[in-house]
Amino acid sequence: MRMTIRSAIMKLMFAWLVTSGLAAAGIESTNRVTLGNTDRQFRDGAPYGSAAEITRHFGYKVPVPEYDLKSEKFRVIVPEDYSTNETWGLLVWISPENEARVPESWAAELARHRLLLVSAYKSGNDRHPLDRFRLALDATCNMCRNYPIDRLRIYVGGFSGGSRMASMLGVAYGDIFTGTLCVCGVNFYRALRSPEGEQYQPTYVPDPGAWARARKVGRFVLLTGETDPNRPNTKCLAESGFKRDGFKSVLYLEVPGMGHAMPELAVLRKALDFLDGSAKSE
Repeated sequence: MRMTIRSAIMKLMFAWLVTSGLAAAGIESTNRVTLGNTDRQFRDGAPYGSAAEITRHFGYKVPVPEYDLKSEKFRVIVPEDYSTNETWGLLVWISPENEARVPESWAAELARHRLLLVSAYKSGNDRHPLDRFRLALDATCNMCRNYPIDRLRIYVGGFSGGSRMASMLGVAYGDIFTGTLCVCGVNFYRALRSPEGEQYQPTYVPDPGAWARARKVGRFVLLTGETDPNRPNTKCLAESGFKRDGFKSVLYLEVPGMGHAMPELAVLRKALDFLDGSAKSE
C-alpha cells in the first residue's frame, strides 16, 4: 500500500515537472486545450526559421529584417471533437490580408479531415515576404510543440498573395511541409512562358534536398477559378512547372464560374482529400 501511494506521488510530481517545464518554455500543456477559435502568442521561434535557414532554403542573399515573435499574434482553430489522445494534421494558412481569416464554414471540413489550423495576424501582402515566411514557420513549430501533430500531415496553404507565399514554402521547405494548398496564386523557382507568351519570373532558389523531397513525396493542389485573373499563371505553372519538373502528386483544380475567391466547401473537400492521399492527380 505504501509503495502504491509513493508511486502515485511520483507520478504527480513528474506531471507537475513536465507541465512546469512546458510553461517555462512558453509552451501550453496539451492537457489544457481550448476548443474553437482562439488567439495565441508564442515565445520561441522555429530553429528552421532562423535567418541562416531562410537563406539556405530560399537561396536569398538579402538582409533579413528584424523580427520579434513575442509581439506577433496567431489565430488557432481547434475543432470541437479534437482529442489530445490522438494525432491530428495541421494546416498553416497565409492570408493576403492582415486579419487571420478563413470562412467560418471551414470548421466542419477541418474536423472531417482531422486538421488543426493556425494563421498569423499581420501577415498580409504589405508585410515583408521574409517575415511572412518566418511567421508561418514559427506557427508550424509551436503548434507541433503544443499539440500531438502528425508530422506526415503538415500542410501549408493560402489565398492570393498568401497562396504565392505558400507555394514557395511547400517546395523550399519540402522537408517540413508534406502538402500545399494554393488558392488563386502560385510562384515558381524558374522562369516560364505561357502558351500565350506571358513571362513568369522565378522568385527563389530552393534548397536541393528540400526540393527533392517535395518533388518525391509532397502533394500540391493548385486551385483557381474559371474567371480568376491568376488562372493563366496557375495553369502554366502547374503544367509547365510542377508536372514537367517531375513532381509526383499535383492536382490542377479549375472551378467553373469562380473568380478570384475562396472555394466553396465541396471544392475545399476535394483539395483536402487530395492532400490526404485519398484522391488521384488529374
